[in-house]
Amino acid sequence: MADNNPAYEALPADLKSKVLESVEHQGQVALRCKAADQRALLENFRLSQGYDFLVDVTAMDHLGKDTEERFEIVYVLRSLTANHTFRLHVWLDESDNAIPSVFDLWDSARWGERETHDMFGIVFEGNPDLRRFLMPEDYPAFPLLKDYPLKGKEERRQFPKVVARGDRMVEEEPDTYPTSIGRQMHTPEYIEEVRRDSKPRE
Repeated sequence: MADNNPAYEALPADLKSKVLESVEHQGQVALRCKAADQRALLENFRLSQGYDFLVDVTAMDHLGKDTEERFEIVYVLRSLTANHTFRLHVWLDESDNAIPSVFDLWDSARWGERETHDMFGIVFEGNPDLRRFLMPEDYPAFPLLKDYPLKGKEERRQFPKVVARGDRMVEEEPDTYPTSIGRQMHTPEYIEEVRRDSKPRE
């Protein structure tokens, strides 16, 4: 266990036993637990220890890695009065990818849970508004899953590509997939665009 972690040290003995490990990285502590213990620990941090600000809720997909479970949900908690921040990492099995919502503890969880559901398909039971957040409501997949294809699933062809032609905007057939797909992850088409556009113009 990482030393001098106020959140862990303030837990009663029965809840300390639910913490699998505590790791410190770059000055910030991460506690890990199983999904079954998520709610009890977060209730203690909010109601007994005064962690009054939920900074973020997100997730990680460890598909293909030797980890406790496939998914790891991350809660970033902060006590504004004590000026202390730490993370709770919760292991979640992909065969039962549902976990209790904590919007009743932190209202901001509505948004973080909704975005995490939209990107990973994780269900936060009890969240009153778990609609798609960034993707269309009828979108058939979850883009941040590791088994989601890098090129997409042809969903780009559902949307027209609108480009300027003189003084008018016209629709064109969309590209098969985006030429730029993230930092240091460029397709051959993107590299060719950079090469072409970087040439001096006459």
